[in-house]
Amino acid sequence: MKYKLLAVSTEKEVNIGDYVQALAASQFLPHKDGFIQRERLKDYNEGECKMIMNGWYMHHPEQWPPSAQINPLFVAFHINSSTKEALFTEESINYLKQFEPIGCRDMRTRNLLRERGVDAYFSACLTLTLGRTYKQEEKEDKCYFVDPFIPKKKRVYDEIENTLWLLAHPGLWGTIAQIMKKFPTRRRRRKKFIYVCRFYRAYSRLFTKETLLNAEYISQQNRDYITKFNSEEERLAEAERLIKKYAKAKLVVTARIHCALPCLGLGTPVILTDSTAQSRRNKCRMGGLHDLFHAISFHDGNKFTTNFPVNEEQKLCTSNAPVNKDSWKIYADALIKTCQDFIAKK
Repeated sequence: MKYKLLAVSTEKEVNIGDYVQALAASQFLPHKDGFIQRERLKDYNEGECKMIMNGWYMHHPEQWPPSAQINPLFVAFHINSSTKEALFTEESINYLKQFEPIGCRDMRTRNLLRERGVDAYFSACLTLTLGRTYKQEEKEDKCYFVDPFIPKKKRVYDEIENTLWLLAHPGLWGTIAQIMKKFPTRRRRRKKFIYVCRFYRAYSRLFTKETLLNAEYISQQNRDYITKFNSEEERLAEAERLIKKYAKAKLVVTARIHCALPCLGLGTPVILTDSTAQSRRNKCRMGGLHDLFHAISFHDGNKFTTNFPVNEEQKLCTSNAPVNKDSWKIYADALIKTCQDFIAKK
C-alpha cells in the first residue's frame, strides 16, 4: 500500500501551515510515498493509496470528489464558506457518506454535514498531535510573533493617524525602526514603517518593550515560498524547521491557527490574536477551536479584549506568559487513536 500526503502549492502563494498539517499526518504513516496536490485530487492516477485528508477544501471544487484510487481518512476536515455550495452537491454528499464518520476541524463544517445527512463530529485539528513527535521539555528564552493580527482603520485615516502619532512620539522612532528590520513584509519602506507602527501601538500596551525588540518575527505565508523551495519535500522540511523552533519557545503570539494549534500540543505558551470583525470566510474556521486558546481580540482600532487576566502593571513577556489551557488534550488523544486505527486497518 502506498501512503501519500497532501500538498498545496498550485496557487499564487504557499501557506506553510498547509505543510504543518501534512507534517502532522506524516507522523502516522509507515512510509511516505510522495504527495498529491489538494487542488488536483480528481486527477490522481498512480495506484491505490491511503491518505489522511486533513485540511481546508478547496480553491478548485471542480476537482472534487477525489479519485477513487485514494482511500481517505477524513479528520480535521474543513469546508470553507466560500466553496460550500460546490462541495455540497449530491455527488459530494454521496461520496462523503462512504467514509463516515467525518471528523471536522470546526463546528460549522460538522453542522453543515449533519444537516445533509452525513455522520460528522468535531475532531479539532490534527496539528494538535505534533507534540507526540516534537515536544521539547527544555525551553529557550525566545518569543516568536508569527503573522500576528494587526488592527487597521480605513487606509487614508490609518496613514494620517499613525503619521501624527509618530510625530508626537519621536523618541520611539528608533524602537520601531529596529523592529521593522525584523518584520517580514514586502511593503515599501514608508508603508512598512507605518505598518510596524500600527503593530507597536497595539502590542506595546500588552507586551514589554524588551519583548517586542528581542522577538523574532515570522511569516508562514508568502509568495517567496513558491521559488524559495523547489519541492514538496523542501516545504515539508520548512514546516518541520518551524515546528522545532516553536517547540523550544517560551512564548508564541500568532493569528495563524497552524502555528497556534501545534503550540498547544508542543507545550509552548501561545496567545492567539484576532479581530472581532473577521470576515465570514475566516470566522467560519474557528468554531470550537477559539475556546482552546488564550486570546487577544482587537476591535474598534487599537481597543482589545482578552479571555485571560492581564495585569497592566506587569506586561506579557517570556517570563510572564499565561499557561495554556488543557482542553485540547482530549481531541489530540482521539485523533492519535483514529489515525493509528486507519493505518493499521487492512
